[in-house]
Amino acid sequence: MRIEEEMSYDEIRKRINVSKSTLHEWLKYFPLSRERILELEKANWTKNQAKIERYRVTMAEKRELGRREIHAKYLAKFVNLSEDSFFIAGLMLYLAEGGKRDHYRIVIANTDARIIKFFVGWLNRYLDISKESLRVELHLYPTMDVPKETLFWKSELDLSEGQFYKTQMRKLQKSSFSYRESFRHGTCSLSVCSVKKKTEIMMAIKAFLDLDELTYGRV
Repeated sequence: MRIEEEMSYDEIRKRINVSKSTLHEWLKYFPLSRERILELEKANWTKNQAKIERYRVTMAEKRELGRREIHAKYLAKFVNLSEDSFFIAGLMLYLAEGGKRDHYRIVIANTDARIIKFFVGWLNRYLDISKESLRVELHLYPTMDVPKETLFWKSELDLSEGQFYKTQMRKLQKSSFSYRESFRHGTCSLSVCSVKKKTEIMMAIKAFLDLDELTYGRV
């Protein structure tokens, strides 16, 4: 209703029984355009409705400007990062998102294609794991176009049809949409089997954490 029909908060609340605070939380990242606000104001909006929507647009623009400034600051800061820094970044990513249940399989899952692409490059760059040896399993929802999403991940990761396992379908639940765009292309689970490489990752992570604890006394 907000994105496709460009409806106001009041119009949406007429269709669904939800509080203003809840609706604000759902739609705070989806302000109407200034052009749309002007259209609705000319039609049947009250001045107060238009004022509220304009305020939301202004705040969204300020947030976006702030994000761009921070992005530019860190882009300039990170441009000269060392190889060790990128290696550690991959280790920490795996510590947070990677599979640790077994000793032979490297596996990481995420909804963000850029995260998976980073890890594909990281595996090749630091562990000499070829892209051809990787396997992918997609976790999608029944409402999704499976061939379309499979094509999306194949294109993003530059992998072949034979590297994809059978897609797993997930049951829709409220928690499936707990954060913005969590459902956009489903979840991609990337894996490769290698006892030696998995051991190297886990021992490198352990060494980093041990050093941190010894150096700074952190637990």
